[in-house]
Amino acid sequence: MLLELMSDGTLAELPPEYSGLNIPDEPSVMVLLPRHKYLLGTGSDTWIYSDLKPGSEQKSVFLYDDKNLSLNDDDGERITILPGKTVTELREKLSKRSDPPGRHVSTVLMLKTFLKYHPVFNESGNNYLDEKFFNEAMKKDSKLYRAYWTLRFALSRSEMEQTARLKAWILADPDNFDKAGNIAKIWFSIMPNPSKEITRDLEELGFSRIELLQMIAQNVSPLVLYNPRAGWLIFARFGRTGKISDTIFFAWLYLNHELWHELREIKQMPVRDIVNAVWGNYDTQQAIIERAKYKGAEDIS
Repeated sequence: MLLELMSDGTLAELPPEYSGLNIPDEPSVMVLLPRHKYLLGTGSDTWIYSDLKPGSEQKSVFLYDDKNLSLNDDDGERITILPGKTVTELREKLSKRSDPPGRHVSTVLMLKTFLKYHPVFNESGNNYLDEKFFNEAMKKDSKLYRAYWTLRFALSRSEMEQTARLKAWILADPDNFDKAGNIAKIWFSIMPNPSKEITRDLEELGFSRIELLQMIAQNVSPLVLYNPRAGWLIFARFGRTGKISDTIFFAWLYLNHELWHELREIKQMPVRDIVNAVWGNYDTQQAIIERAKYKGAEDIS
């Protein structure tokens, strides 16, 4: 895809043959910039900035959604600025032309250990190793779809803690989170005191600010608070070593009476596993959003 940056910061698409340039094979997005410069995105969100003159130095640059991108000329004096909105648009255009990250075979081999009784692994021989076959199976099973993409993205980033949360979500039975009337919510914070937005949300659920401060004051994690009117609130601390003194960020989790009963009373899950299951459910929701950014996304909820 060939684009040109306009004076107002927007992008205009050009026919590939317009510039006479040797544009790399797909997937790629090239942006023609002022003063014979260009920005080229390829593969998994990799971008370089250079001059159209052959043999010019190529500089790696990083693009972040909604953040302005400043590109200096070689003399360091003249600067081209791409507005945050344009940067986001560029990343979206590249991802839509790219395959999602991760590897199918390594994903399904691990997923099989989580879902060893699922028909896709037991009634089709080794067909599940074929990505096209597996894609067809996922069209009929939204939970399999969510688990697969959560795991694939996690493995591509070597986020093994996320694979543990996915396993907890599966053990909790995804149907418990999808069942009408069951409610689970999660909020994250880098500070122990919840933000105004988190405090407002929790107060709307029925928990007072005094109760939140009392939970923060306790040197226990995870800590559970029961409110007969609202349900169950969990406050958890997370760090590199698991020690309270090594906390890096905090999470607040809410479960209504019905979901708590399913997980704690019926399944008898430890509170730590409930935390991982609720967080894992959030991970699966985010994975579906992430999958939609790439080529070939299926509209499966």
